[in-house]
Amino acid sequence: MPTLKIGTTVKLPNPYLKIAGTIIAYYATKDQYLVRLGVSQQCYFKPDKLIA
Repeated sequence: MPTLKIGTTVKLPNPYLKIAGTIIAYYATKDQYLVRLGVSQQCYFKPDKLIA
């Protein structure tokens, strides 16, 4: 079950330290958030790796 909401700004884990991203989707089947890091970069993260 997602604990963060779409549109939330989060801090990212290594190797993305000091970078903020925005949650753009949640995939329940994988229990992962899709986070936009910039204009053209997106990555998947487990909920325990993100800091709201």
